[in-house]
Amino acid sequence: MKKMTCLFYCLLGTFLITFASFAQTMDSVAVKPFNDGLDKMQKSDYSGALTDFQTALAASKDYRVYYQLGVANEKLNKPDDAVTNFKNTIAAKPDFEPAYNDLGNVYFTQGKYQDAADNFQMVLKTSTDSTLKANVNFNITLAYSGLATSAGKNSKKAIEYLKKAVSYTNYDVVYLNLAKNYFLINQYDKSIEASQNALKYKKTISEGGPNYWLGVAYQKKNDAKKAKEYLTKAKDDPVYGKSAQTVLTAMEKQQ
Repeated sequence: MKKMTCLFYCLLGTFLITFASFAQTMDSVAVKPFNDGLDKMQKSDYSGALTDFQTALAASKDYRVYYQLGVANEKLNKPDDAVTNFKNTIAAKPDFEPAYNDLGNVYFTQGKYQDAADNFQMVLKTSTDSTLKANVNFNITLAYSGLATSAGKNSKKAIEYLKKAVSYTNYDVVYLNLAKNYFLINQYDKSIEASQNALKYKKTISEGGPNYWLGVAYQKKNDAKKAKEYLTKAKDDPVYGKSAQTVLTAMEKQQ
């Protein structure tokens, strides 16, 4: 979510400048309140900006006015109004990528992960900006990861979403969740592969989680040597250590 927030602010700064430069193409009556609203947005006076944009909208149903209304409502924590205005933006200008991005952000914060993913994918279809696409790919990964979490104990459904998530970004957290869910449905080879990918792309997790799932997967495959190797690596992890030690102790008793 941190990257999504950063992306939103970067886009906001860019499009405030862009809108100011193109405001002359609007109905002349709308230009002044629109520009006043942009000034207030830059000063974080979102309520004042909202009033100005509503005045501008009464004179011109311009896609840029709808978009800024959406942004102001988003900043004022009015997600339903933001959604309405971003949808109106898209209806007025279907190739305007920031509206899809912000609509995706709002849906994500509401826990509507499929809607979020669908709108982020529209950014990929409409944008030619490689940096933007890389950030949006990560946003899609987060959205599908959210869908996997909402699947609860349905590991097969969770795996379906998690596989989609890593098709956009190689994210260590998602691979770790894949390792767990594959283990829960007794697909130990795939659990091992996912654990190895979690280690390969590790940026935000500790090594304890992947090593734990590697250890218990190898135990199920009756490879005691590898099981002990990975469980020993995991036993000092603050999250997985206790479970790893429990499995190691049980293995020792079986010898």
